[in-house]
Amino acid sequence: MAMPQIRILVVDDYEPWQRFVWTVLGKDPDLKVIGQVFDGLEAVQQAEKLQPDLILLDIGLPTLNGIVAARRIKKISPASKILFVTQNRSSDIAEEALSTGADGYLVKSDALTEMLPAIVAVLEGRRFVTPSLSLQTPPALGNNPYPQFAHSPSISEFLASVINASAADYGTIQSFDCKRGELRIVAQHGFEGEFLDYFDTVHCDHVCVCSTAMNRLSRVVVADVATDSILSNETREVLLRANVRAVQSTPMVEASGKLIGMVSTHYSHSGGPTPDVLQNVDAVVATFLAKLDSLS
Repeated sequence: MAMPQIRILVVDDYEPWQRFVWTVLGKDPDLKVIGQVFDGLEAVQQAEKLQPDLILLDIGLPTLNGIVAARRIKKISPASKILFVTQNRSSDIAEEALSTGADGYLVKSDALTEMLPAIVAVLEGRRFVTPSLSLQTPPALGNNPYPQFAHSPSISEFLASVINASAADYGTIQSFDCKRGELRIVAQHGFEGEFLDYFDTVHCDHVCVCSTAMNRLSRVVVADVATDSILSNETREVLLRANVRAVQSTPMVEASGKLIGMVSTHYSHSGGPTPDVLQNVDAVVATFLAKLDSLS
């Protein structure tokens, strides 16, 4: 039986480059371009619609630059691999680009010989960086005891399981960077726009449910967003506009006690999860952590 083709979205605002990419990818019958877009906002929209296996993403784009677009794409299409393909040779820019959760960084001048090897590498789960650049491990991944956590192919399934186990309407998963002391969304269901921008990166002094759970290293439940004093007025308004009336945030902690992330579920009605429902959440989280541990 023939293997399914790898579905690729190409994002670049220079049409001759788009044609070059077609030529290179055409050498491998297992690769199929399913879309070509020319600006960052359209890239986010098409990623959500098409859920491609791989996105070749430029940085200098109209509307949204590639780095901002990549952060949004990782939330709405977490299974999509992202390979930056850009003229920019700055190591600082490359590290910032990879900190979005992207899988590789290829400089266009190397693309003639390196594009296909780069694609193979990221599809196999290996990080690719143009050989002429020397980068350190991106900070967003380097301090997590499970560096594969944010890129786990089962993370969207894990989120769906937690939402189902907690009888929730929406949900988010955040990866924790202990050096920066922040949580960053790596998967979500049911949210868009203002909510995702507001909670994209949460620090320890952010007055919200997940930051409180991060600081306490224990679960926090808010039964009524409209009245609970744990929330700042700004956070409360963002949640209410997203139709969230109750929230629970559960830290994901490895055996040694290190925080690796946060899973939160959200409800369109007040009241929140019952204790027996929270036991179901704990069981799903434990199973996921055991799977991560077996892969480390």
